[in-house]
Amino acid sequence: MMKVAKIGGIILICVALIGALTYGLLEFANTPVGTKASGTEESIEESPEEEDVPEIIIKETNNEDLEDLFPDDMAEKEMQDVIHFMTHGLVHAEQKWGKVEITAERVERLLEVSEQQQEQYEHGNTYVSILKRWNEGDFSSAVSDHNDIWGMLDGTVGKATRLYTQDEIEEYNKKHFE
Repeated sequence: MMKVAKIGGIILICVALIGALTYGLLEFANTPVGTKASGTEESIEESPEEEDVPEIIIKETNNEDLEDLFPDDMAEKEMQDVIHFMTHGLVHAEQKWGKVEITAERVERLLEVSEQQQEQYEHGNTYVSILKRWNEGDFSSAVSDHNDIWGMLDGTVGKATRLYTQDEIEEYNKKHFE
């Protein structure tokens, strides 16, 4: 009888260890990249030190019919896509789909449209806020700008984690727009 109890105890301990190990491995496998093992997300730097914000120089474009490209009656989904795609040149994310080069004229035109459509758009205030900052040359909140729009688009993969460095911005623009 004593032998049976010892064997039963050993089996019970083995089952408990296997269960704990399996649980731990599953938890580790389900922890997204960029989060701590405890499941709490690492803080994303949304307001970096002034010296950490790269200088964004947006070039001017010529011979582009911006009213045709971004009409007064632009759909909200299109506004979201354009802003989202513009942020891709400013932020690091594991995956990105779509790109639109940021130019002073495009930002200005999108701001005009978003202000005209602000009351019709569900998130009009957000677009106006983002584009006003960009129009003034302030891209320091591009990570949160990206993630706000990404969330509106029900994004599940490709959350922005940090601003690009100046070199990364230049490399991105050279690769995609030159």
